[in-house]
Amino acid sequence: MSGGDDIFSQNPITQLSLFSHVHAPASLISDGELREQAWCLIQAADGWWDVFYYEHGSRTTDIGRAKSRLAALRLLGGRLLYTDILNRAAS
Repeated sequence: MSGGDDIFSQNPITQLSLFSHVHAPASLISDGELREQAWCLIQAADGWWDVFYYEHGSRTTDIGRAKSRLAALRLLGGRLLYTDILNRAAS
């Protein structure tokens, strides 16, 4: 395996795919910084990870907090998978 393909890669899109089996475009996820119209993974001052959707300059959907980055990715992956299932059922 190359360095970018292992499970310790810092790329959140790769990690979402590996750990949560969710495929998401890179423009949808922001790791470590706020970005408009994106799901953000931000490490707080207390060391926990906040997972939320950010648009119009504020958090609009708080998914929750996680003690580790991996747990934060799993929270986000679960939310994206849940939304995907609902969207398919509505079709």
